[in-house]
Amino acid sequence: MATLGQKLREIRHQKDYKLNEVAQGADLSISFISLIERDKASISVENLQKLANFYNIHLFEIFQDIEEEEAFVVRVAEMEEKSHHGSIGEPFLLVLSPEDNLSFKAVSAQLPVFSNKQSVQLLKGETFIFVKEGRIELLMPNKKEVVLNQGDSAHLTSYKGTYLKNLDSLRPAKLLIVASASTKFLNSNGNPLGFR
Repeated sequence: MATLGQKLREIRHQKDYKLNEVAQGADLSISFISLIERDKASISVENLQKLANFYNIHLFEIFQDIEEEEAFVVRVAEMEEKSHHGSIGEPFLLVLSPEDNLSFKAVSAQLPVFSNKQSVQLLKGETFIFVKEGRIELLMPNKKEVVLNQGDSAHLTSYKGTYLKNLDSLRPAKLLIVASASTKFLNSNGNPLGFR
């Protein structure tokens, strides 16, 4: 069984094309095709169709013999166990998606009780936030603060950095965050936060 990238490289070799010929014929860049063939980038259906048209094959032929994806599962017991090992007063981030996912990061986040010194900064990426428990404040560059209550969500396109702060002084805030792979998670000192 092959990956999508391996299958595309195999088709190119069977058709005896060089990368530059495919790039020109399918109106895609050489570097993009190279990344796709090495499974280092994702490809849209539209661009897959361009490749299929160039190779004069049907789209379904590309997917023949592609290995099926497996589910990446994180059990609630694992989340609870890992959250107990976190430092009290420190933000806790548990990655819920494979670390090699090139498209996005899914994260279960727990923000400590309110403190002016404790926050999480999101930098350089598109992000979706859902508040599972608690009440948080979003501090976006050059914008008015936004308060999100339990059940609220926000979609951010900030590249300059947005701060997340728990407004509750008694209990941590629990969030589900889905962010682009380029998003950086920093603590209030500007240091990268680790995932558990």
